Amino acid sequence: MPPSSESAHLTTLFRSIVASNPPNDQNPALERLVYEQVATASSEPTEVTYEDIPIDPHHRGPAKWVRPLHASPKHVLLFLHGGGYSFGSLASHRKLCGHLAQSCNALALMIDYRLAPEHPFPAALDDCVAGYRYLLDQGFEAKNIVTIGDSCGGGLATTVPLKAIREGLPAPGAAVALSPWYDVVCSDSPSLHNSAETDALGTLEGMYVIRDRYCGKKGGSGAVDPADPTISALYASDEELKELPPHWVSCAGDDMLRDDGTRMAENLEKAGVETVVKVHEGMQHVFEFMAGKAPEADGSVREIGEWVRKKIST
Repeated sequence: MPPSSESAHLTTLFRSIVASNPPNDQNPALERLVYEQVATASSEPTEVTYEDIPIDPHHRGPAKWVRPLHASPKHVLLFLHGGGYSFGSLASHRKLCGHLAQSCNALALMIDYRLAPEHPFPAALDDCVAGYRYLLDQGFEAKNIVTIGDSCGGGLATTVPLKAIREGLPAPGAAVALSPWYDVVCSDSPSLHNSAETDALGTLEGMYVIRDRYCGKKGGSGAVDPADPTISALYASDEELKELPPHWVSCAGDDMLRDDGTRMAENLEKAGVETVVKVHEGMQHVFEFMAGKAPEADGSVREIGEWVRKKIST
């Protein structure tokens, strides 16, 4: 079945963004400005309030509380925005986060983590783990916290628990990854190399650019291996994966990163982690951006909410 006319609008929006300023390592600031257009994809959630707060003296940007009117005060999403570790913001993802928080009947804390290339790995991960610590320090039980994000934020939704467990913190109650970037190596996968005609936002060249911004160019000073499991969870061992919480992985059929999600889901299941993977055929990268406007996005957000409420219902 072809996408609805409403979902097709996202293809048009993405092609406009790429045509305006594709990632080329020349002007990240301009790319960030252009990328902010993704905020127009979602409708404004009703009965949701927002509050910017500082979460620790070392965090370079604010965090944002997202509070649906009838949300449970005990349950919280740690929302980690996408944008290839190089763009994206609290503003670009505020409405998407609001829709997800409403569906999950939970509060949400959005983290405005530092961006590459100015702040390469591990800045984003460190800021997001600091956000997780903040929630624990505020009295939220780990079992009532869900790490959730899109694209690179979907990767962070898994690497934050990995890093937290390494640091002796309890694992969250669940993780949700939307069109996740799990293989920052950009190794050979059919969807990465064969989706040029269907993926309206991503290009292979662009993926290499944002990978190198976050990890450094191979052989360069300060470069890190993108196969580090706290960068690319796809390369985590079964021993580490088995400690992770239940995962929901949403993949878009026309997305270059489709196989990142399906391959990671296989690894999680092999390690014994409860995993739900959904492949939404004909959909674009993070099609949930169309929440409140497109039936496919609304259906995915609704299913995620139903699942999350069951996972953290105590």
